[in-house]
Amino acid sequence: MRLLPRPCRSSFRTLSTFLSVVVLGAVSVGPASAQNGVIAFQDGCDGRLYGMRGDSSDRMPLPLPPLPGPASEYRYSMRLLDVTTSGPVTAIYFVAINRRDGTIPADVGLFAVPFHEVDGVLTPDDGGAVRLSLPSDVDGGNPNTAGSGAFSPTADPDGPDRMALVIRRSDTTALLVTMAVDRDPTTSRITGLSDPIVVSHDLYALGVPDPKAGASGSFGDAIDYAPDGFSIVSSSNNDLWRHPLGGDHRPVGAPQRLTTNTDGFAEWNPSLSPDGSRVAYTAGLVSRSGGVSTRDMDIFTLDLITGITTRVTTNKNKGEAASGRDRAMWTEDSAWIGFTAYTSSTPRRAPCSTFVNTEIFLIKANGSGIASQITHTNGTSVEAFPKWGW
Repeated sequence: MRLLPRPCRSSFRTLSTFLSVVVLGAVSVGPASAQNGVIAFQDGCDGRLYGMRGDSSDRMPLPLPPLPGPASEYRYSMRLLDVTTSGPVTAIYFVAINRRDGTIPADVGLFAVPFHEVDGVLTPDDGGAVRLSLPSDVDGGNPNTAGSGAFSPTADPDGPDRMALVIRRSDTTALLVTMAVDRDPTTSRITGLSDPIVVSHDLYALGVPDPKAGASGSFGDAIDYAPDGFSIVSSSNNDLWRHPLGGDHRPVGAPQRLTTNTDGFAEWNPSLSPDGSRVAYTAGLVSRSGGVSTRDMDIFTLDLITGITTRVTTNKNKGEAASGRDRAMWTEDSAWIGFTAYTSSTPRRAPCSTFVNTEIFLIKANGSGIASQITHTNGTSVEAFPKWGW
């Protein structure tokens, strides 16, 4: 993991040193390799984006562009896209500034903020959120409006990192695009995305609807980018799909369905392991209504070499992760999986007591042991849509 230094401060220590320190609100689970890096997420209670260490300490809000005046007439909406796994650890996210009267948005764009460590405290860059420079049109879609994305360091030592984006062109069609990550040559800060290549002109059209699910729940926006840059995994029509890419980042052949013979079972929210060998995902039995009950949602892995599927979370090893086990994300060593889940209850009179309490958990990737709770916010926030980078 690489954090940007702050030359104006003199006292620095590495993340690994501080991961062994007991911090108020942080709970030690697993080895240091399972607690390093940065987790960013969206708080479902206040809607803001936050970052924190992999052990849940040093939680801080991510910076946002200023609201135009008068500020009372505008509001934010936002979505985390990813946290980088090469260069300075950086959160990349979408922000829209909307008028409260419901007229057209005042501003939309993708932003990035790197993280520093200053006197042992993880903080976002004090320069604020950097608006990324992007083209305004790619095959009829605007990448500045992308609500889903995934980063890849790629296998090309001389080439730039890449970022995949899902760009909606309408409620029923979406582009899958890969773009080069542009960096400042001096600081390595991310400044923009360029060289757009369309991987899929209609991501939502992959496959056919599950006959037991009807037309509901395509889960078409969830993607992840292979660490070597040679494939992207998406979910559509309750199945997982792999999009093979060549050395020039262009699609090679047709997308491949990874989950076959699973009618009546939905798979979505894929997450590729850093070693590239497995994909973790959420899956569950499709109910008569066509959806998946949170009671039936669990984390699975698929070995991309052998095709063997492993159920990672179960009723026996779930610990306090009572239901809705979702949003798998890997640790740097590919040995552990983080995920979100609902706990059994939310304390009455808690600030977010109107929501079902969601926390972040950690479990061994082979499903052994009991899931451990990383966050313990207990109704003061609702951790959702997390991404883990280093």
